[in-house]
Amino acid sequence: MPFEQYLILPTIVELKSVEKIEAFKEISQVLCKILGIRKQKTILDEIQKREEAASTFVGQGVALPQARGPIKDEFAIIVGRSLTGIQYDAARGALAHILVLLISRDDDSSRQLQLLAELAAFFKLEEVQKEILSFEGPLDLRLMIQTFKSGTTDDKPTKNVKTKYSNPIVTTAISLAREIKASAMMVFADTVRDNEFLDLFKSKPKVIMVTSNKTRFDLDSDKKVAGVLQTPAIPASRTGQIKIGILLALSRNLIGRDDRIVCISGNSKNGTFDTIVAIDVDMEYEFFFTAAQNIVPQDVKPEVLERVIGLAGEIAVEGREGKPLGTIFVLGDTNSVNAHVRQLIINPFRGYSEAERNILDPGLDETIKEFSSIDGAFIITGDGIVLSAGSYLKPSAIEEIPALPGGYGSRHVASAGITACTNALAITISESTGTVTIFRNGVIMMSIARPMSQERGLVQRFL
Repeated sequence: MPFEQYLILPTIVELKSVEKIEAFKEISQVLCKILGIRKQKTILDEIQKREEAASTFVGQGVALPQARGPIKDEFAIIVGRSLTGIQYDAARGALAHILVLLISRDDDSSRQLQLLAELAAFFKLEEVQKEILSFEGPLDLRLMIQTFKSGTTDDKPTKNVKTKYSNPIVTTAISLAREIKASAMMVFADTVRDNEFLDLFKSKPKVIMVTSNKTRFDLDSDKKVAGVLQTPAIPASRTGQIKIGILLALSRNLIGRDDRIVCISGNSKNGTFDTIVAIDVDMEYEFFFTAAQNIVPQDVKPEVLERVIGLAGEIAVEGREGKPLGTIFVLGDTNSVNAHVRQLIINPFRGYSEAERNILDPGLDETIKEFSSIDGAFIITGDGIVLSAGSYLKPSAIEEIPALPGGYGSRHVASAGITACTNALAITISESTGTVTIFRNGVIMMSIARPMSQERGLVQRFL
């Protein structure tokens, strides 16, 4: 069910408080009044308890406070805004301008994490933030959400929508896919800002959407879409986009080794598809399959791989406090990996519950980015639980791994070594170049170069 179905108030609550706790009181009071909850203190205590465990600030002025409470539906969501900003005790004094309070009825952490990820992806969109913070008077949230998801706006003449997407690139790609009997078409949807192009596709071949905002597509209503893959919300070359898309599609079994894929991409600056690439997966990405029998360790969930690649891309582009960062994420086969790990520092994740250190929780993003400045690696289980940070990797038989190309440093050697002696996958960020490199079975499976341009310190929302 789309997250907007859980909204209990169609408008946005205007928050006057500049202190975090007072803002929680304001927004929870409105929620309790609407839902008929008599004991507001119970909800408020739950919110503060969650906040004490780990900050729910997810960056870019957005916070996702959470609690469990006596509600009828599975979830309840209410949105508030503060034009002046709320002091949220975030890193570097960042202020929260948008609060999205999520109340859960049941203890279903997997569905809650999915919902939190959808909320974070949507409300961190620059266009959404501009709309919320600049709108004067009551704002119809459901209509706004539907508008951004569909890509239609009031100032677009409806009669011109279909004309705009009579794009010869798209129609040529569809014809090419049929001619070469492609198994699937992969569309990098962030190239354009609306979804009207879906009308150009038929039921076959299947269509896979690659986007930084998965809430943009609803698989229940968009019957033409076979799957949606979430990629890092960072500027990337077309080659980088395709590499990530193919890897994630393989991890989710949306495509196979023997498949032929037609990819459509373009330039988001002019909002036009302009590139068609036909790919024989086995021929073009043979190194995926020579690196290991399985592309991704069997215990690693596809959504965890998506999230870690996204975080790695953001760290590579943004760094921290204007300085580049390098780090390692080791995914999967943690029982074997732990035999080759020694802590360089006291483990900052020790003692927290698994729910509080799940990489799928967007509230953990800022924590991960802060700890990326610490030497060592993050050790993460296949289902996304962060076991440790600042971990020194000491793989065995490191001299037996194939020689790495010139320019790779100690992080890359350690990553190659740990994947050679275990069944783990390692994602490494180079501090000097910002290149994200993925290792499997001791060899490089993929490298994604850091883009040359950034947008005034903000990660671009559309590639």
